[in-house]
Amino acid sequence: MSQSMEEEILDFVRRQFKASIGSRPIGPDTALFSTGIVDSFGVLELMAFLEDTFGVDIDPARHELFEFDTPSKIAALIERLPKGS
Repeated sequence: MSQSMEEEILDFVRRQFKASIGSRPIGPDTALFSTGIVDSFGVLELMAFLEDTFGVDIDPARHELFEFDTPSKIAALIERLPKGS
């Protein structure tokens, strides 16, 4: 059985932002920006991961930062986006 989209996103965040997470537990509803886990540079890394992993195109000018604030919000956004080539 494949991982859920939320779990794939959480795994990426845990690996990529390990230093800023520290010993805090994170889950599907953990705020990534207001807690400082992901910063403005990190969101670009996150978007690149999402595009590569889920085959979507994300135009930063068309989306608000709050749409990327938690793994569950990110998964919901990915579900709504058309799949790229």
